[in-house]
Amino acid sequence: MLRIQKQLGATILAHSHMLVKHLLKQLEFHKRDRKERDRRPEWLSAFVHQTAALFEPLSGVAKVGYQCELTPDGWEARMYLGSTEVVGGRDDGQSRFISFEFDFGRLTEGFTRVDEFRWNVCATADGSTGSFVTLRGQIDSHSVQLKLYTRPPCDAGPAFRQRADGTLEEVTVS
Repeated sequence: MLRIQKQLGATILAHSHMLVKHLLKQLEFHKRDRKERDRRPEWLSAFVHQTAALFEPLSGVAKVGYQCELTPDGWEARMYLGSTEVVGGRDDGQSRFISFEFDFGRLTEGFTRVDEFRWNVCATADGSTGSFVTLRGQIDSHSVQLKLYTRPPCDAGPAFRQRADGTLEEVTVS
C-alpha cells in the first residue's frame, strides 16, 4: 500500500508540475498578446494622447486615465485624472482627487465636427457632486463620443501613492 501511495504521489507531483508549467506558459502568452489586443485604431490613440495633454493639474502632478470602447454608434472614450492614495498617517487609505483645468477650445479643434457638447452634474444624497462633459461628433469620418470626468471611476485604482513622509510614487499597471 505504501508503495502505491508513493507511486501515486509521484504521479500527482509530476502532473501538478506539468500543470504549473502549462499555467506559466499561458501567463507568458497572455502578457505577450496583451499588447496585440489593443484594438484601438491609430487615429483614436493619437486623439486620446492629444486630449490627455489638455488636462492641466492646478497643483502637484497628475496622470490621465482612459477607457475606450467600440459601441454601435462609434468609438467612446472616457478620460479622467487618476487619484492619489494616502499611505500611512491619519489619512491612511483615503483617495485624493486632483483639481485641474481643461482647454475645451483646443479640444474642439481636434474634431472635424461637434454635434453635441453637454455638461452633466451628478449630486448624491450625501451632498457630494461629480460631473462630466460629453462631446459627440466626428473626427475625420469616424463617429466619436468623448466623456471627460472630474473623478476616476470607482473601479480605477490610484495613479499615485503618497507616503506619510510626503514621498510620491507612481502606480503602474502591469
